Parts: sequence; structure tokens; C-alpha cells
Amino acid sequence: MKTYIKQISIALIVTVMFVSCNKDESNETNTEFPEGIVSYNYPLGTTNIQGQSPISINTSATEKMNTTDPVIHYNAITLSSVENTNENLKVSLSTTDKANNYIMIKGMKYELQQFHFHRHSEHNINGEYGTMELHFVNKSETGAYAVLGVVIKTGSVNSALQTLIDASPTDKGINAMTDTFYLSSIMPSDTGKYYSYSGSLTTPNLDSTPNQGPVTWIVFKNNIQMTGDQLEDYANIYEEENFRAIQPLNSRTVYENIR
Repeated sequence: MKTYIKQISIALIVTVMFVSCNKDESNETNTEFPEGIVSYNYPLGTTNIQGQSPISINTSATEKMNTTDPVIHYNAITLSSVENTNENLKVSLSTTDKANNYIMIKGMKYELQQFHFHRHSEHNINGEYGTMELHFVNKSETGAYAVLGVVIKTGSVNSALQTLIDASPTDKGINAMTDTFYLSSIMPSDTGKYYSYSGSLTTPNLDSTPNQGPVTWIVFKNNIQMTGDQLEDYANIYEEENFRAIQPLNSRTVYENIR
């Protein structure tokens, strides 16, 4: 009888260990940035495009990962090209500033070309939009694109955003200035948490007409803020909203970095 009980106990222990091991394996989080959404070898305009942007991000359906990519090297720039495009505010970088401001994804370099604004946000998180969305457009030497998206919500005053709004021409055109501007002032405090997927540009077509891709998209989970008065200042210059309609996700995977 004792031998029988001992055999049952051993069998139970082995079963528990087996279930525990399987559970650990199933919950294992990917520590590498997904190869399938890296645009580096696919210049903008190639046919290897998985779908359009923006999308509605459903946080309950994301695939979790824990990676140190992208590594962001954003520093100070000179506001040498602050442009009113008629549609939005766009700041373009000089050749020198492009070389000194870049991101790295899986060891591959994308230089920051320009950043611009959309009103209201283009991506939404669980159906919730932001007041605006800021896009940092990065380009590799291969002609591939990666865009960092920062959702802006209504809240506290943002002096850095006010600097840009005040620098904007009131009509279509470019202001060339010598002021130094720190990109960290318009980035979220925590850039390690974000959503990522493969998509496209969101312009020039704001409807379902395809825009060029592929683009590696990184949309930060944390936002920056601006006041309602600041939004009004911006809207007084750029009267028309310039956001694209949400595009179908289709079979694409949305990744969530939980670092």
C-alpha cells in the first residue's frame, strides 16, 4: 500500500512539473524586435506592404515583447525650417541635424528627417483618440521608413509645443530660425513602452486610397500634453483637421513592448 501511495505521489510531482514548464514556455516574452515588421530592406514604395495606417490598437489583442529597440538618439536641433504646409506644422532637419538625430532598430540606423502634427490623433487606443498626434519620420540609407508616433492629450501647458506654434508662419511658407530646440521636450518621459506594427504613410490620401509603405510604426503608450488654449492657438493657424481614417488591420500583428 505504501509503495502504491509513493508511486502516485511521484506521478503527481512529475505532472505538476510538466504543467509548470509548459506554462512558463507559453508565457515566454519575445526579447527581440520582430523581424517581420522591420522595414529596413524594403524601401518606401515597394510592393511588400502588409497594410495601411493608421489603425485602431486593441490592447487586449497585442503580442507582448520586451526589447530595448528602438534605441533613440534624439538631441538638439536648429529650427532652420519651420513650415506651414497649409495642412499642418512641419519641422524639417538640416543635413547636420539629420546625421546627429536617429534611431536604431536591430542595429540598423534610421535618420530623423522631419516631424509634423495631425489634428486630431490618427491612431486610437481601444477606440480613444488624442487631441493631436506628433510623427517623427525617420529614414534609412536604404530608403526605408520608421515613424515614431506620440499622442498628445489635453492637459497641462507644454512650453516646447508653444515654441513651435509661435514659430509657425501664419500662412503657407517656411520660417528659418537659429533657435536651438531639444527634441526630448516633446517626447514621452518613458519611450520603452509602445505598440508596433507594419503599416504605411498616412498621407497624402486621407481615405482608403493606399499610401506608400512599408513603414515600421512605433506608437508610444505614454502621451504628452497641451492645454485647450494651446490647441486653439494651433487651430487658429491650421483650421482644417488633417487626420486619416482608421484602416483595416486585416491579418497584421500588433506588438506591445512592456519594458
